[in-house]
Amino acid sequence: MGALRLASCLTTLALVACASGRQAPAVAWKAAEPAHFEAPAVRVEVAAPDASSVPPAPVETTGPQPEAPTWSAIYARYLAPGTEGGCARSRTCHAAAMNDASSAYSWLAQRGYIGGTQSALVSKTNSCLHWFGGNMPPRGGTNDEAARDLTAWAAAGAANN
Repeated sequence: MGALRLASCLTTLALVACASGRQAPAVAWKAAEPAHFEAPAVRVEVAAPDASSVPPAPVETTGPQPEAPTWSAIYARYLAPGTEGGCARSRTCHAAAMNDASSAYSWLAQRGYIGGTQSALVSKTNSCLHWFGGNMPPRGGTNDEAARDLTAWAAAGAANN
């Protein structure tokens, strides 16, 4: 601490001397050697926790996880003509662009709705589907099962399968 205070004083003295136009005095100094210090040993005892206050360990699932549905299954169940989504049900809808699973996938991907795990098709803010807050199909409602299947499909990579 003393060496730091001395260095601070010398710096201030040098700045004052430079500002006045005089040469700063040359002073040599050596920092003090640190003192050797040994802390006494400290013993800490920790009591074992009461078994009733310990939360149970999480259960690990080792069985097979349910597989995400394929795009073909999603199209057939929710988007094909005659389904709730019915994206290709008439010429006023998307019949020419979404008449099968593969063309529907390509059409939606070209419009930015399909893009891997971050697909806008399953986004609460950017989806066109009623199931996620969008406006398609017209007069559509909520469908938790469709939303769950589409979300699982997107989380698995949103493949055209």
